[in-house]
Amino acid sequence: MADEKPAMVCGIDLGTTNSAIAFIDEHGKAQVIQNTDNERITPSVVLFEEEEVIVGKIAKNSAVAAPDRVVQFVKRHIGEEGWVKTFFGKEYTPETISALILKRIVQDAETVSGRKVGSVVITVPAYFNEVERKATQDAGTIAGLNVVSILNEPTAAALAYGMDKLGEKRRVLVYDLGGGTFDVTIIEIDGAKIDVLATDGERRLGGIDWDDEIINMVAEKFQAEHGIDPRSDMEACQDLRNKAEDAKISLSKLDKVRILCQCQGKSTKVELTRDDFEKLTKGLLGQTETYLGVVLEKAKLAWKDIGTVLLVGGMTRMPAVVQMIERVTALKPETGINPDECVAMGAAFYNAVLALQAKPAEEPELALQGEALKESIEEDVLILLQEVEVTNVNSHSLGIIGVRRTDMKVVAHKMIPKNTPIPVDVTKPFGTEKPNQVSVMIKVVEGESDNPEDCTQIGTCEIRDLPAGRPAGSLIDVTYAYSVDGRLQVIAKDRVSGREAKVEIVRTSGMGEKEIVAAQKDVVDMEVG
Repeated sequence: MADEKPAMVCGIDLGTTNSAIAFIDEHGKAQVIQNTDNERITPSVVLFEEEEVIVGKIAKNSAVAAPDRVVQFVKRHIGEEGWVKTFFGKEYTPETISALILKRIVQDAETVSGRKVGSVVITVPAYFNEVERKATQDAGTIAGLNVVSILNEPTAAALAYGMDKLGEKRRVLVYDLGGGTFDVTIIEIDGAKIDVLATDGERRLGGIDWDDEIINMVAEKFQAEHGIDPRSDMEACQDLRNKAEDAKISLSKLDKVRILCQCQGKSTKVELTRDDFEKLTKGLLGQTETYLGVVLEKAKLAWKDIGTVLLVGGMTRMPAVVQMIERVTALKPETGINPDECVAMGAAFYNAVLALQAKPAEEPELALQGEALKESIEEDVLILLQEVEVTNVNSHSLGIIGVRRTDMKVVAHKMIPKNTPIPVDVTKPFGTEKPNQVSVMIKVVEGESDNPEDCTQIGTCEIRDLPAGRPAGSLIDVTYAYSVDGRLQVIAKDRVSGREAKVEIVRTSGMGEKEIVAAQKDVVDMEVG
């Protein structure tokens, strides 16, 4: 029986196009768990039927026949306020749709392994902002999972690569080009310490964009020949998207492919060579190349300081990516890790680290899993995992909206600049705006501009009960305490009275607590196949 065995310590790579789950086995190794289709990755595609929800390969294969009931690439919308899909009279947010993908992955893992999934670490792109990270955590909660941490995908990849290299010192560049997101991260491994030095990227740049270039090229040729735009026909467009993705994958091995586009009884065959495909997508690859130099500069390093390049994400199988990396870095990328699986494996390792280092009084459930690990895995691996220390950086600057006294202009003051190692506490003084002010509304923003309109407001908090009768400009010390799990606490302390107020930021976008509870009940009750 499944409940006779200890629950698995798992990591989940919740991807734009594909997802995977891994666990720590009795030897202390991370292993990817196959799904019930006997495949190691599951397409992140959801098909809505009246009586059930289908996730994975069948849903992807059904996309052409039922494009109006299929959702793909939902990760690009996670945390996006107002984005909702309606099927059979029910509304689904990106978090709920992502939860259905997670439910299928976990369901399959438990069926195949015969064990329960315990705590999970879910990965996100390094360049995700706070709203997107919290929304990903919400998706796990809605799926009924105990999400103990959200981990950056490049950090997870470095863990998967570096677990058997701890004790050495090396700097690793992680180039992560997935189905929908892209980031570059430089990580230093020194003994049992794994430090993120710098990260940058784009939330909306990935394999989908390469597919779109093929789709647009073929559609324009079809339209020139037949006077019909296949992109305006849902079924034809979905069929073309599937063929564009297949063509892209095939061109990593073949010199040329033929794409058959069909719409409204008409058809056109288009030949696409690898050379033409690379010319077509040169601008996209160039965007990723730009970030290599940007991150290197932020880390204050030169290419001679980088010892290893890791390629993460299925898109890195394209020969053009490898050639560009070798040309820019003068390094041959590491081939010892699977770009589709290393993120889930690294997340499982990180979960094991958290479980073994958990304090029973603070995290009893996680500590219990740590005790089970101690009993099952080899002593040398156990010591290694117990010593691992991961330091991350924040991918976006965190600030506060206030009035600049020199010109009385409303600006976004940076409290924690981008690429600051976390956890971190930062304190800065701010003055009250008017006389006799007894409360202060603090607006927390994320972004690089000093113009509040160019930043994302991620939350607010009100500091109340300040002493009455003080003049405008009375000083209040505002502290931002940013923890490793992404929680941001704001503390305000009046300099005169010493009175202090403390509050954890409440997000102003995404799902509220009641919505999460309601969505969780819906997902639990749903039949997911």
